[in-house]
Amino acid sequence: MLASALVSWVDGGGGTGALLLSAVITGLVGEAMLTGSEASTRADAGIAFASVAWSWLAVSVAGALPYLLGGVFSWAHADDALFESISGFTCTGSSVIANLDRVPAGLLFFRSMTHWFGGMGLIVLAVAVLPALKVGGLELVASEAPGPTADQLTPRVAETARRLWVLYGAVTAVVTIALLAAGLSPFDAVTHSFATVATGGFSPHGESIAFFDSFAVELIIVLGMLYCAANFSLHWQAVTTGPSAYRRISEFRWYLWLIFGSFGLLLALNLGQLDLVENLRESLFYTVSIGTSTGFVSSDYALWVPAAQITLITLMVVGGMSGSTAGGIKVLRLQMMVRYAVREVIRARHPSAVSSMRIGDRVIPEQVAARAIGFVLLYIGLIVVGGVVVTALGTDLLTGFAGAASAIGNTGPALGDAGPHSTFLAFPRPARGVLMALMMFGRLELFPSLLMFVAGTRAVSRASRQRRLRRA
Repeated sequence: MLASALVSWVDGGGGTGALLLSAVITGLVGEAMLTGSEASTRADAGIAFASVAWSWLAVSVAGALPYLLGGVFSWAHADDALFESISGFTCTGSSVIANLDRVPAGLLFFRSMTHWFGGMGLIVLAVAVLPALKVGGLELVASEAPGPTADQLTPRVAETARRLWVLYGAVTAVVTIALLAAGLSPFDAVTHSFATVATGGFSPHGESIAFFDSFAVELIIVLGMLYCAANFSLHWQAVTTGPSAYRRISEFRWYLWLIFGSFGLLLALNLGQLDLVENLRESLFYTVSIGTSTGFVSSDYALWVPAAQITLITLMVVGGMSGSTAGGIKVLRLQMMVRYAVREVIRARHPSAVSSMRIGDRVIPEQVAARAIGFVLLYIGLIVVGGVVVTALGTDLLTGFAGAASAIGNTGPALGDAGPHSTFLAFPRPARGVLMALMMFGRLELFPSLLMFVAGTRAVSRASRQRRLRRA
């Protein structure tokens, strides 16, 4: 908020006071909470993740203040300010701001910064915390991509975070310099690099990347999105040991095959509808933008043939690699689902055969595969339930289900009335509340998110037992 206030003051377009006041309020509340609390001495994974999850929600509430105090939303529409904040910190990129041209530059800079911090928070979460919880199959992250990972919740997490911040900041600087070289203003270069590196998708322009109409800008952003939707632990290993690290990781090969295979499919599906150059440009951009759950927009893909739109929805559900800033179920879980299906087909033909599942050189334990399959089923179930609820609250079928898939996949644009050139104001206010919950579940992972409630319930139960014992 303070950094954005400085940008606002230099720009002179308003919003400085709102950002400074928001910073003061947030700082005072945070200091009061810090003074009245102490760190747990027990290495309890449930408490640790509950702290992460509730902190993420608290940060999102604080992030709504600049929008309210800056007049972007009225206090009667505080839920819209919260939606914009949650969309930023979860790196979703869905917006309910009808006219970005009327928003001061300082507030737009803050909006982009919410992406940047949210993306880094996710990386540390996915690389250092989730593998230790052994949920959803992500414990394979540490074994597939050794590097700055934490096998358990220890002070090593701080060192992990430090290394990842260095890499994250360096990638942001490289993308910013490249965009400056492509002709963007410093403001546009920095804000779009924040959204690219976080695979978030917020742009200070209503037309998104189409505003620049530059292939050079699109290519730089495509390369940035591809890099940041891959495992950052793997990137660190490649920096320290050499590029050969990429060849050893099967998930990385699957990730590239998925992206470029989908690119080829979109090219074929759009033949006859787009000219060759336009087809190449748009198919590449949207394969990467949607496949990495970034959600930048360069044209209206809602005008494509239905098969091409279904391809994009599929990419939206899968997302990027584990340990990246991308959303979705992750390529690692897709691998496990495919391996599991192949093994079951073999078992049906040879019931007595002993067949193991492998990812690269590693055998996948049965319990890990079961957790991954359970995660995927729950993920798809939430899309269905979310789509039904959103549709029942007043949207058409396509808009409702595509919106639910986009929200839980942290992608941004959807289909129907919430397509690439629309905002999420297309959804009724109650439906936007459902989408906010899906964004949080998608970003913080499904199973661990339940721990934010379980840990709190357990603490209340423990306190209640202690009171009963004291009375006895």
